[in-house]
Amino acid sequence: MSEAAREAARYAAIHQSDSTYSVGDAQAAGVAAAPTVDLAPGDITVTSSGTSPCNVEVNISYSTPWMTGFPGLVPGMPAELDISGTGVMRCGG
Repeated sequence: MSEAAREAARYAAIHQSDSTYSVGDAQAAGVAAAPTVDLAPGDITVTSSGTSPCNVEVNISYSTPWMTGFPGLVPGMPAELDISGTGVMRCGG
């Protein structure tokens, strides 16, 4: 998740001043950076702050079922594992 967040942040930091840039492009870069995970663009948030220079922060939140039956053996253990990643880059490009 961290690598996917870094790649999305890198894309946004480099391209956000382009006239054709969209947040969807940065989200797609994040999805592409995690090919073994069933990420969706909606799992990725992209936030820009500041000006000259600005910073881009990307947060990814993803839930996946456990690969074993272990949660069923432990009372109160959630059925899914929540995974997250964050990437921050300074704008420029």
